[in-house]
Amino acid sequence: MTKSKAAVDVEMSDVDLTPMIDVCFLLIAFFIMVTEVTKSEVVEIFLPQASYALEDTNPPEDRVIINVDRTGEIWMRGKNFGRPNAKDGRRDIQLELKNIAETIGYEEAIAGSPSRLTVLIRADAHVENRFVQCLQMLLVEARVMKVHYSANNPVRD
Repeated sequence: MTKSKAAVDVEMSDVDLTPMIDVCFLLIAFFIMVTEVTKSEVVEIFLPQASYALEDTNPPEDRVIINVDRTGEIWMRGKNFGRPNAKDGRRDIQLELKNIAETIGYEEAIAGSPSRLTVLIRADAHVENRFVQCLQMLLVEARVMKVHYSANNPVRD
């Protein structure tokens, strides 16, 4: 049996779109998961107003965001570490910072050298200052020297 030229052309023009649809669904799933991870970094808090603040235009990709909520509890990477003045909480925060630094490749070659880790502290405007001070002391003990603070821009008239 021989096929006509028209039948051969129809057979060759069929394209299977199933793999393309599979790839599209995988990309959609990936972007949904990435969005969820990014949202877990930021806890909803009321930032203080600054009299002068610079826009955070080019943040480091591997920057760690630490949130301090109204009650003084510390949140980092979606995990609640409690208040920083409890001894167990102090150890947990320091271990977490060390693990994060090692994960992103900031293992320090010389013991006691400052960490290259960059931290952004987002503290609620109504939190007691002692909780933020305690967090700052924890960062100093962990040898984290690059610390930024988040605030709302001043309201212009």
